[in-house]
Amino acid sequence: MRAQFLTESTAVCPLGGVSGALLGALGTVGYALARSRPADIPLEVLGLGVGAALVIGVLVGFEPAAHAPTLAPHRSTCHTVTGCARREHHQGGPMLRRILAAVAGVLLVGTTAAPAVGTPGPIAWTPCADRPEFECATLTRPIDPDRPDSDTFQMALARHRATDPGRRIGVLVVNPGGPGDSGVNFTFGARWYFSPEVLARFDIVGFDPRGAGLSQPVRCSTELQFGGPTTHPTDQAGFERLREHNRRLHEDCARHSGPIVDHVSTDDVVRDVDALRQALGERKISYYGLSYGTVIGQRYAEHHGDNVRAMLLDSVVDRGLNAREYVASSARAAADSFEQWNLWNGRTPSSPLHGLDIGDLWDDLMARADRGELVAPDDPANRITTYDLSATLTSSAYAPDWDDFSSWVLSLRDGGIATPSATHSDDAHDTSLFATAFTTISCADLSFRVRTYAEYAALTRWEKQVSPRTVGSNRGNAAMTACLGGPETHTPQRPGTMRTQVPTLLINSRHDPSTSHENATSVQRQQGQAAVLVTYEGSGHGVYDRSDCTRQVSDTYLLSLDVPRNGLSCPSTDK
Repeated sequence: MRAQFLTESTAVCPLGGVSGALLGALGTVGYALARSRPADIPLEVLGLGVGAALVIGVLVGFEPAAHAPTLAPHRSTCHTVTGCARREHHQGGPMLRRILAAVAGVLLVGTTAAPAVGTPGPIAWTPCADRPEFECATLTRPIDPDRPDSDTFQMALARHRATDPGRRIGVLVVNPGGPGDSGVNFTFGARWYFSPEVLARFDIVGFDPRGAGLSQPVRCSTELQFGGPTTHPTDQAGFERLREHNRRLHEDCARHSGPIVDHVSTDDVVRDVDALRQALGERKISYYGLSYGTVIGQRYAEHHGDNVRAMLLDSVVDRGLNAREYVASSARAAADSFEQWNLWNGRTPSSPLHGLDIGDLWDDLMARADRGELVAPDDPANRITTYDLSATLTSSAYAPDWDDFSSWVLSLRDGGIATPSATHSDDAHDTSLFATAFTTISCADLSFRVRTYAEYAALTRWEKQVSPRTVGSNRGNAAMTACLGGPETHTPQRPGTMRTQVPTLLINSRHDPSTSHENATSVQRQQGQAAVLVTYEGSGHGVYDRSDCTRQVSDTYLLSLDVPRNGLSCPSTDK
């Protein structure tokens, strides 16, 4: 059995065995919000939903606002297939099957027939039923943006009003990535993520992108979503089985979701964002996008640059990579994650692995996994593969959370019982909905396809050559296999020119396991004077609130349009 987890990058990991690693693959934005919340604010208040497997050891739940159906959110990690990871093959033992059965469900959704949609009118905001300090609404949008008279869906919105209306600058539209993460839920956590001054001067407005969250999510049957052949085929027959499975999965999603399944590309979302701007009555908007949210931001700046006041893109996706470049870049990021873990163990006396030869320990575990001898300490029936080890390593690099990861590795070496550092949700919808949204949106954008087993095998050999210790990367394999057997994209994402009056601010960690620094550097080079890059010289995915420096640079840009020097760096605060 294999689990299909398309994570922007696989996100953070609770480290409770392979099952924990899989659920951990569903998180990114949640950690960022939880990291910045006051100590007396319970995690549940953040509204991040299941799928936010926090590295601090808590998998949070979420009670959605009563203004909309109960469709729980999730946190990402990662940003089209070219910004995240995809479903990973795991040898699913009984525990894994129980967890998947608990969190997966079959959901059906209908399509709303509605009159033609013209110029968006004013939004009818009302207090969110269970969060009256926020306002909630929907915006009617055509499913096919090229046919305004087509059937419609309701795009879910949330707003946190500027706390100092007399000094209000305007609107800050936010998107936390995924693809498929909930901007509504991200807005609910804005008070613990953005600085007080940003909250005072901006209305924070979040939206659930079409096909995700509360905006008519794409839905597929659980049996196909979480079943099927390995995503690491070793021969032509296995490659064809995967192709056929993916084809059947797409047909199943289309049958359960209706026509929206073919209209969830970033270009479609960008048109929704500009419709949102018009409905808000704003001549220009400011925008903050994290991870895959940077793809939306780049594309919006290319199509509607005159409507942008400020564009802050955090953890940047490079849309200019071909298949060979992408798998190599992902493998280098995985190798860098291993090196950062190794360095952390060397400088951290409290690490359970301090003083050990990390390279030898890791190589031994990988060899045991390759022979089929490695099992989860808390579930001996659950066999751990080399891909599980690699995915859990890169997942742990999101925060990063090397202490929990090192404890888990030690338990694998010693065969002891690992104490899970996170609990699992009983909600029956989150995991399948997130995986489905990620896959469908990613494949609507992916600019390259791996079409033959010979090509796949060659790319797999290449990524393992680039990073043999991590057997390439789960993200690289995801890009090669996620869209196999699916329809061709009509709007492949490729670099364009961001045409904003004020240069775009790119911020990125030096050691990001998902959106690597080399990708951010590449995007800045592509844009020239249209963008500047500021580097946080530490580790992790998501930069805005990493340090006083990153927050000050970002806030000064948003508040005063003061563009920092390209190449500026903020020192690491990693411990």
